[in-house]
Order: sequence, then C-alpha cells, then structure tokens
Amino acid sequence: MALDTLGVNVRRDKITIMGDLLDIIQEPRRVTHILYKSNMSYVQLLKYLDNLKDLGLVEVRTKPYRSYMITENGKMFMHLISRNGNSESNPQ
Repeated sequence: MALDTLGVNVRRDKITIMGDLLDIIQEPRRVTHILYKSNMSYVQLLKYLDNLKDLGLVEVRTKPYRSYMITENGKMFMHLISRNGNSESNPQ
C-alpha cells in the first residue's frame, strides 16, 4: 500500500488515493476505520467514497452496521492501476 512508503511532504494524486482507499476496504470497514487508515480529512474522505460509489467501485452495506466494501469492479480497477504502476517503474 502506498501509504506505508509516503514521506511527510509527499502529495498523492487522485488515482493513488482511490487505490489506497480500495486497498483499505477489501473487507467491510466503517467510515471511522477508513478515516484513521487513510490519513485524510473527513470531508475529503466522504468526497472520495461518494466518487468511488458513483463509479461502482465500492458498495455501502447497512447490515449489521453501515460500512463500505470493495466491489468486483473495484478489484479490477486495483489490478489495473497496480499493473500500470509496475510497468512505469519497470519498463519491459
């Protein structure tokens, strides 16, 4: 996950943030847990989660508690961006 390797002054681009969030919600997570792991403000997090939901990359579950979970499309998106990131760092 990209969050583990970030320095203090490193900015993340939108795709990296989306990938990090999808990585965090591989299993159902509450907003608070996502917030702590993502190192984002609450307002930013809600904006990104709504965006991911609109794109069909995450779903909102309401039972047994309100949580976010990655969808199959979200898993495919993660696979594509991880392959793209590897090909940029290791051109073949």
